[in-house]
Amino acid sequence: MTEDKRYEVNFFKPLSGHAKANRKLILILAVIWAVAVFGFQITIMILNEPTPEKSYTVFESVYPEVLNDSNADLQMKKDFSRSLISVLGKNIAVSDQHKEVLKNVLSWTVFNMQNDSMKYLFQKDLDSEAYEQAAISIGLKSEGFDKIMIDLLPYSLLKVENETLKEEYKNELPGIMKLYLVHNQNALTDFKFLGFPFHYWYTAQFLLILFVVLCLVYALVIEKTNLKHDFVEET
Repeated sequence: MTEDKRYEVNFFKPLSGHAKANRKLILILAVIWAVAVFGFQITIMILNEPTPEKSYTVFESVYPEVLNDSNADLQMKKDFSRSLISVLGKNIAVSDQHKEVLKNVLSWTVFNMQNDSMKYLFQKDLDSEAYEQAAISIGLKSEGFDKIMIDLLPYSLLKVENETLKEEYKNELPGIMKLYLVHNQNALTDFKFLGFPFHYWYTAQFLLILFVVLCLVYALVIEKTNLKHDFVEET
């Protein structure tokens, strides 16, 4: 070996037995890490099945009648309104464009639930009386999750300027509801471990622990490799 090549280090083309053993060890640990990360994600994707929230199931059963105002009774309109509020309650996750559609449809629905003598409340700038009447119309009570829905009403209702709902809102609504109320789930996401959904625990805690363990394994194995090849690090 020439003097110029003696101290050349190349991970991809190791020359010494020690360097080859080091490369092999690193590649094995890297493969274990890659399989643990990407293998799990691929498994999740393969097992995933679209699973609707209860609100979406309710929405699907009533929305054609409510939107077309055909044979929709008061209870259907109440259930429909609750499903809309459940999506608006996601707030940050909902885009502004989708919020506009949801708010306009909810306001139109609540408006159509009123007697003629009460509709004026929703055709002017809304106030506490309008919000209170909306809560009564939807059948919301001041307890449990209903209380949260009541608190959302001031941020969810708009002034009704047109008694006819725009066709574009009718067309867009089913897709919007599906986007926010249907989620991919499987046995790995439903299973709980140490109080957490398994997929969350795996990615948030297990993979960190695995990384530390792999670092420890490398340190222990490379120490034995150093001794085997009489490799002494310069200090």
